[in-house]
Amino acid sequence: MPQSSGSIWSRETYIDTKRPIDEATTLPPEVYKSQEWYDREVETIFLKSWLLATREEEIPNPGDYVRIDIVEEPLIILRDYDGIVRALSASCRHRGSELVAGKGNCKLLKCPYHAWSYKLNGELVAAPSMEDAKGFDKADYTLPSVRAEIWAGFVFINFNENAEPLLESLGNLPKRFASYNMQDMKVTRKWENRFNANWKIWVENSREGYHVRTVHRESLDTYYPGAKNSKFLSEGVPGVYEINSSDNENGLYVPRNKTLPFIEGLSQEDQDTTHFMVYYPHLLMNLPPDRITFHQYFPEGPNWTRIVTWCCFPQATIDLENFEEEAEDKYYPPMELFIAEDKGICELVHRGIGGRLTQRGRFCPTEEKTVHEFAAYVVDHVLGDDENGAITQST
Repeated sequence: MPQSSGSIWSRETYIDTKRPIDEATTLPPEVYKSQEWYDREVETIFLKSWLLATREEEIPNPGDYVRIDIVEEPLIILRDYDGIVRALSASCRHRGSELVAGKGNCKLLKCPYHAWSYKLNGELVAAPSMEDAKGFDKADYTLPSVRAEIWAGFVFINFNENAEPLLESLGNLPKRFASYNMQDMKVTRKWENRFNANWKIWVENSREGYHVRTVHRESLDTYYPGAKNSKFLSEGVPGVYEINSSDNENGLYVPRNKTLPFIEGLSQEDQDTTHFMVYYPHLLMNLPPDRITFHQYFPEGPNWTRIVTWCCFPQATIDLENFEEEAEDKYYPPMELFIAEDKGICELVHRGIGGRLTQRGRFCPTEEKTVHEFAAYVVDHVLGDDENGAITQST
């Protein structure tokens, strides 16, 4: 039977999960359903880590902005008039109204409710009819901000003022994938989906190729008939990033009758390989030799996850006369089907894992190494370093 709800806060519950993979058991079902556990994940993982917000190309000019919500925090990602990329609160300092929606360009952030207005650095410059408010000083009502830093054209934010710089947190990733020149790629297609599944189920699904021959059977039969099923090789730094790699013949991202060129300057190994990378906790990236596809996953409580998927090609590929036709015919449809298949299986797992009779399982030693490492990552962050070996739900 499942552990009692209180036991998820005890380290003893996870002794078997932390064992070597050929002895280890999976996480208890409660951690996928518990609101209290989810709240601790937000506090100890998402509010302490670098999170992908957008691509620089979404805000190329001064005044450009995009509105996003990350773990229920409304943010504005913008480029100010000095060219600095900032992440500001989207909540007006007067009565809390959302300042802007969607994406656009502005000279000031003007509240649609009472016209309080802010510079693009967050400074309040206009507060109509506030002259009679005793002690009111506009300088005291600057919009809160969080850290924003950039790697390879990706804009990351961090709620933790004391976090190490983004480039240091990425470890060897910038060097490992420098030859892809991701900063020069352009977004050609975006998809957004909302899954009725816990965010950890989505990450776990992305970390192994064990499910490919069953879950992606339709994709393989439709787009990659005769594809060989090869093992995924893993590398990385547990708890920072993991890379699962497979030769292109595995039939996951490079079309069997490919017509678009590979990225210039790749090694022979990278030309022959598709890499599946996760940078914890929030970025999944697929790197075939012709483009990049990446996913942001935004947890929305223990039962829902919003996934935004981006596809980017090199500008030289986009400039080809036949690009749009070939992308629409050979490249986008498999990705759309992959997403639908993963969405379906993640929701099945989420529904099944909530049953009263659900019990903990075992990891497949040859196929789920990075799933096992991810389980340890979650436990270590949520339980922290409490000297008593447990934390309480009231924290």
